[in-house]
Amino acid sequence: MRVLLANDSSQHSKAAADYLLSLPFRRPIDLDIVSAVVPPMMIDSGTMLMPTDLGLFIDEECEAAKQRVEQTATGLSGPVHSLQTHVPVGSPSTELLKVAEESDADLIVLGAVGHSALERVLLGSISDYVATHSGTSTLIVRPLRESSEAPALRKIVIALSGRPEDQRMIDWLKPFKWAGGIEVHLVRILHVNSFYRQDIRQKASEFWTDYLKQANEHMLSLESAVQEMGLDTETHLVEGDHIGETLVEYADEHGCDLMMIGDSDSGLLTRVFLGSTSRYVLRHAHCSVLIVRDKHDHREAKQAAAAKTHAAAH
Repeated sequence: MRVLLANDSSQHSKAAADYLLSLPFRRPIDLDIVSAVVPPMMIDSGTMLMPTDLGLFIDEECEAAKQRVEQTATGLSGPVHSLQTHVPVGSPSTELLKVAEESDADLIVLGAVGHSALERVLLGSISDYVATHSGTSTLIVRPLRESSEAPALRKIVIALSGRPEDQRMIDWLKPFKWAGGIEVHLVRILHVNSFYRQDIRQKASEFWTDYLKQANEHMLSLESAVQEMGLDTETHLVEGDHIGETLVEYADEHGCDLMMIGDSDSGLLTRVFLGSTSRYVLRHAHCSVLIVRDKHDHREAKQAAAAKTHAAAH
């Protein structure tokens, strides 16, 4: 597995690194550590020109960033097969995605800052942007409240949807050698529109019963695959009128440390629904969030969209 780790001077960045290296990889990973240097947007109001010492400033910032990533690399003690450091100049969000694309990363890991809505808007824009626009799986590590340390991994909730992404999340667990005592909660939120009249609900009861049966069978088949990895499991079908909100409430009530949610580029409709749910969870969950994607599917979808646009233009 090739992993890209975002690095800056914050304690949350350190927590993300600790969290990553605590994961029980079966095989050593190839690790890229990235720390982007942001050029200052300063223009002299009199001449409308950039200051002459801007180049010196960027050089100093790059040197400080290089020392920081090298220090991080030196302090790593974990399952690392190869390691490269990158100090690009530009927008952190753009540069992280660029390095992820060039290195063909399988996973991007970032630290999230803040728990309140305001803190997330002001300080979490980079992690939010990368997680939303990345073509590969992205892990956002959110430390415990009032702490810069990432929580130990004890309870994982997998948000099922009944789509192919469910199997992809189960498969994501396979490259790890999990210790005993870890709980995996397989949760399927059944969307319920509470504004329907009672007579309409009664007419739809036969469909609803069949829907519940299929959802339960699908979940139990995935549970068997998880149990074969030696993990303890729980399965829950939960009704709710807002999928993302219900998932966040479940994770809070059960003290989950990590929520896994699938995302796909298999179609526009799927992207709209899964995208809105994953974004809600990303912004409101109090635990770490892993958005699981297939980078090959994403790349093919991107190429197909580009080809369609090109054909329409000609």
